[in-house]
Amino acid sequence: MKVGIFVPCCIDQFSPQTAHNALHLLERMGLQCFYPAELTCCGMDLFHMGDRDGAKALGERLINLYDDCTYIVSLSGACVVYMQKHFSQLFHNTTLHNSYRQFVERCMDFSDFMVNVLRCHERGSEHPMPEVVFEHKVTFLDPCTTLRDYHCLAHPDQAGLRGEPRQLLHAVKGLQLCEMQQQDVCCGSGGMFASQFTPISDSLAARKLDNAIAAGAEYIVSSEPRCLLHLKSYADKHNSQLKFMHIADLLCASL
Repeated sequence: MKVGIFVPCCIDQFSPQTAHNALHLLERMGLQCFYPAELTCCGMDLFHMGDRDGAKALGERLINLYDDCTYIVSLSGACVVYMQKHFSQLFHNTTLHNSYRQFVERCMDFSDFMVNVLRCHERGSEHPMPEVVFEHKVTFLDPCTTLRDYHCLAHPDQAGLRGEPRQLLHAVKGLQLCEMQQQDVCCGSGGMFASQFTPISDSLAARKLDNAIAAGAEYIVSSEPRCLLHLKSYADKHNSQLKFMHIADLLCASL
């Protein structure tokens, strides 16, 4: 099994250690991992801003880079949702028609891969997750796109990805999972939304942080780096004591 690691732009630029941690964890679990040095953006932002030609060029590059990988594991669920929903608009009935369909079937969110492919949390797994100890109160932030639009092959009749990251967190020793209220309400990130509608975005971030604090959480953990960056930025401006962590970082906490 050759596993390609897809590192989204925001992790590459702002939290590269998350990519190192994910790679280290998967290799520790016995997988052959591949990270292409030529990796660039998946094209999501260009697509949503209307630059379909630019998005198509980046998408074609991405498909070709991971051509010989059994799976492509993304550290952003939103990027996967974009590929699942919109690659068909870019590549349907083109020379990449079969390639894009195969790519989308092999590309998945980190939590989806860990739980539904590796089954790392189950006893007797061929690729068991290393023992992790994290003695803190944690709440999980469900990214809007992953929660509502993610297509999971393990449960195709159920839209979204909700249970998988929580299964990983339940496998961590000492971790207390604190579910917050209004989990299905946006945190205010939303791509360009935070910069174009800052007052609304800030009010949504404040509500999300208040709900996390009310739940008793010390950490907000998520599989979506954009949401984490947005909330951390707001928290730092308002001297919040909350801490933020990508789920891949948490699973490496004891390594």
